[in-house]
Amino acid sequence: MQSLPDRPLRIAAIVLLLATGVFTGAQLAKTAPLIGWYVETIGMTLVEAGWVTALIGIFVALAALPAGFAIARMGPQRAFVVASAIIVPGGLILAATTSPGLIFAARMIEGLGYVVLCVGLPSLLTAISPPTWRGPVLAIWSGFVPLGYASSDVLAGLIAPAFGAQTYLLVVILLFAALALASNVVLRWLTGVPADAAPAPAGASGVFSVSIVLVALAFGAFVLQSVALFTFMPTFASVPGALLFAPALVALSTPIGNALASVLVAGRTARFMMVLGIAAFIVTAAAAYFAFVSGGAFAASWGAVTMAVASGVVASVLFAAIPFLVARPQAVPAAIGLVSQAGGLATLASPPLAAFIIERAGWTGYGWFLVFAGLAGAAILLPLIAAGKRRAP
Repeated sequence: MQSLPDRPLRIAAIVLLLATGVFTGAQLAKTAPLIGWYVETIGMTLVEAGWVTALIGIFVALAALPAGFAIARMGPQRAFVVASAIIVPGGLILAATTSPGLIFAARMIEGLGYVVLCVGLPSLLTAISPPTWRGPVLAIWSGFVPLGYASSDVLAGLIAPAFGAQTYLLVVILLFAALALASNVVLRWLTGVPADAAPAPAGASGVFSVSIVLVALAFGAFVLQSVALFTFMPTFASVPGALLFAPALVALSTPIGNALASVLVAGRTARFMMVLGIAAFIVTAAAAYFAFVSGGAFAASWGAVTMAVASGVVASVLFAAIPFLVARPQAVPAAIGLVSQAGGLATLASPPLAAFIIERAGWTGYGWFLVFAGLAGAAILLPLIAAGKRRAP
């Protein structure tokens, strides 16, 4: 890492923001372990309980790009404060109520704050990180959703059985609030956040470039593939002899890929990142073939884990490359918004599409779907090898 007069403080701010990101992901994930509680205790239908979790994702699918433009205008640090001030009251209402109407209202409030945080936090991390740090920092950031799910699952198992579901929900939102507050305090001690010092006009210049659009399309292919994998892995595991270990281990393998990518992209050009992303996409395709087409529990188990690790590399590389592909640094928030929105739309499309394929063509057809999604992602990134020569924006 390069020499900086405020290096310890800057590192502290980055670590706190990354931890806040994990608990941002936990706000999305925290209701998933409580689906049974919503059905049995609150009296919701299974579909309604599913929507309690899915509702936040709709905000990303519909509003990530507008959020990116708004953040580019107001600056990522101000956006972070505003989004935190929105999501915390929503989380407190969710923890306090057992009324289905208020539960959905609380999730809508959380969704509004969540979509701004999904775009604002990586934009803020880019703004406070020196150029040589940006790739590794954004690579780590990209694992915030799987780590959020893992954190929620652990906390739900520790708290909900002993103290109740509402106490668990309260703890999750209070942990986010504490991390967000600590992050904001440390940020104010820094000498300044560049993107807030010179906020950009909310135009489309530098956002809808060919490079950023291709990254968004590749991210959509990644999400289409990875969400399908993780959504139906428990169903696949219920087939006798399908897997050698619990499906949760597959999802928890993804951060290994995030960590690996953060090391590999340090100090490298966007061209290297694109080559790495193409290679990782090809690995996901090959692993999907062994996991679901070739047959056998051993191949399925290690193929699925390999696919999850490679998926983590793909996500990290795509986010890490964004600051190096935009025409101007102020375009980063809107570019992240465009990429996130492509991922949000793919998140909505992936489960029903994969379910349709499984019903019509079985697990073998599902495997071929994952193979082709990985190959499509690799093909989309090929033109960017020539475009990504710079080391820093």
